[in-house]
Amino acid sequence: MKDTATATGKAAIPVTVKLPLHPNQYFQGIFPKKYIFLHHTAGGSAASSIGGWAANPARIATPYVIDRDGTIYECYDPKFWAYSLGVKGNSAIERASIPIEIASYGNLTLKNGKYIKWTGSEIEAVKVVKCPFRNFDYYENYTPAQIAALSVLIPYLMKRFGISLQADPVKFWEFKNPATLPPGIYSHSTVRKDKVDVYPHPDLVNLVYSL
Repeated sequence: MKDTATATGKAAIPVTVKLPLHPNQYFQGIFPKKYIFLHHTAGGSAASSIGGWAANPARIATPYVIDRDGTIYECYDPKFWAYSLGVKGNSAIERASIPIEIASYGNLTLKNGKYIKWTGSEIEAVKVVKCPFRNFDYYENYTPAQIAALSVLIPYLMKRFGISLQADPVKFWEFKNPATLPPGIYSHSTVRKDKVDVYPHPDLVNLVYSL
C-alpha cells in the first residue's frame, strides 16, 4: 500500500525530536490507517518509555510520544506499525492504527493527603487533576503543552492518512466493541475495559470534539 502522505503534509509534520527505534522493534508492513488511538505512558519521561520499548523484543511501541513540555518524539514512521493496544485476537486493528503516547503517570491514589503514583512515590498536588474515571478519582494532569502538541499532530495525521473523525465522537473514551469500531479518533480505553488511558481530561475531550 502506497504511503498517502503529500509533500505539503510531510513539510507540516510537527515532530521536534526523532528518537528512532531499531527497525526490528516494529513491523515494516504498510497497511491503510483507519484509527488514531491516544494513550498515556504511565511513566516518567518520553525517553524512558522509548528506552523501555527498545529493550523489549516484543515490538511494543508507538510512533509518537509527547513529553510533558510538549516535545514530540518520533520513534518510527507511522505508516509502519507495532503492538500497542493488546486487543486479543485482533491484530488487524493494530495494523490499522496510529497510536500516540502522552507522558504521564496516569491514575493516582490519595493517601493521608498525598497523591501517590502507582510506583509508590508522591506527586506534587499542582500536577494533579480530579477526573473520576474507572475507579480512580485523580490523575497526573496532561499539560497545556501536551494538549497543544496534540492539536497539531492529530490533524496532521488525519490529513496525511485520510483518517476521518467518527460521526459521533461523544464519550470516545468509553468502551466500544473493537470488532465493529468505525474509523476515527479514540482512546486505549475505548477498546480495553481494563485501561484508564486516556482519561477524559476536559482539554483533551474539547480538542477531539473540535476536530
